[in-house]
Amino acid sequence: MKYAATLLTLSSLLLTTPSYALFGQGDKTTDVMTQMATQFAGDKASQSPLVQSITEQVDVSPTQATGGASALLSMAANGLTGRDQQELASLSPDLSSLSSLLGDNALSGSIGSMSELYGTAEKLGIDAATLKQFVPVVLDYLGQQGASDGLLSSLTQLWP
Repeated sequence: MKYAATLLTLSSLLLTTPSYALFGQGDKTTDVMTQMATQFAGDKASQSPLVQSITEQVDVSPTQATGGASALLSMAANGLTGRDQQELASLSPDLSSLSSLLGDNALSGSIGSMSELYGTAEKLGIDAATLKQFVPVVLDYLGQQGASDGLLSSLTQLWP
């Protein structure tokens, strides 16, 4: 009788519990949606000339390049004032689209200090030394987009 009760209990658990929960797979719908969103962001980001330049010159993925560039630009938007801030905002639609590609994550917040910048980079799997390699690439890109010497100088002082 105990054997039959145990068998009945185990059978009912197996039949009523979703298979992904039994094998520790979590919420499959959420996982698939997250993967699709990340892939979409990576695909769109990899089309950006700035992201392409970073991935060609620094050993990072397109998603890391997008996130790192977005973090630097977020810090610039918060750290620059007056004309420099306005000039950066007007340079290229490509720059403003980088942040929007990543949506509601840690990068969409304000980055106002070096520790916040490095913390964001760390979440992306980018160490400080690698992030520093982004700076000349971003400055070169901004120069090609028509950034003034004044803006480039301000960014050089602001970034690591």
